[in-house]
This record gives sequence, structure tokens and C-alpha cells, in this order.
Amino acid sequence: MNWEFIQRLQDVYEVLEQMELQTRERDYPIIWEKVHATSCAQIGRMLAQKRQVDGEQAALACALHDSGRWVSGRQENHAPKGEELTRRFLKTRNFPLDVQEQIVQAVVNHSQKDKIGTPLEELVKDADILDCYWYGDVISKEFHVARLQKVLCDLKIVPLMEG
Repeated sequence: MNWEFIQRLQDVYEVLEQMELQTRERDYPIIWEKVHATSCAQIGRMLAQKRQVDGEQAALACALHDSGRWVSGRQENHAPKGEELTRRFLKTRNFPLDVQEQIVQAVVNHSQKDKIGTPLEELVKDADILDCYWYGDVISKEFHVARLQKVLCDLKIVPLMEG
């Protein structure tokens, strides 16, 4: 069991619990943020193994990718809003500066699903779209559909039929 990463997820949950205590309207409830962070982390770990990317970095970047929405409560422009919280989170856990920067950039750029980024950025984008799809989100933007189809094909997964 990877207790170190489980502790990092606990740290993520503690940040989310602090956000929940702040009274603000949210586009998504905190329980979704916890579930999505956790399942994206696991998808990220799987994709990292397939793509030969560092699994711990991938899982952490995937867990933190929506931190801007945690802070603002809003989906709109949430990716760049996650930069400050992500930097603070990583700095207090003594990650090397280059690793911190790679994770921060993956968080900041994860909503740019129509653009190609670093392998870590692409992994976070794919984990995000897969997780949303598997939880029943309707994937309708053309470039989101294309990304979803590509990652499902890469994983040799037949898309679920819509009702």
C-alpha cells in the first residue's frame, strides 16, 4: 500500500474541507470535488504507467487539477485560478522545484483540451475527460469528444452507449 500517497490525498481532502467551510456558492459540491480528485488520481496513475510518466507526479497533478474551482467555487476559468493553491500545497511538501513547476503547469493548462502540452499536461487532460465521462457527464464539445475517443481507443476501451 502506498501510504505516502494516501496521506497526500488526505492533505487534499483537508484543503477541500477548509473550502467547504467557506460560505460561497459552488458550481459543484465539495463531495464531487473529493470523488473527482481521487478517481482522477487513480486514472492518472494508470495512464502514467501506460505512458511511462512518473506515477506519483501524475496522480498528484490529477488530484489537484481542479484546485482553482475549489477556491473560486466556479467552473469558469478555474484552471489558471488553481496556480496559487497548487504552488502553496506543493511547496509545503518539499517537492523539487522542477516537479512543482511541472505539476503547476499541468493544473493551469488542463482545461486547454484543444491544445497539446507536455506529457504530464496531456495525461491530466485525459484523466479529467475520462473521469467525467465515466461519471456520466455529457461530453459534447468537439475537441473534448475527439480527446475522449482517442484516449478510449488508446486504452482499447469501447465507448459506453448513451441511453
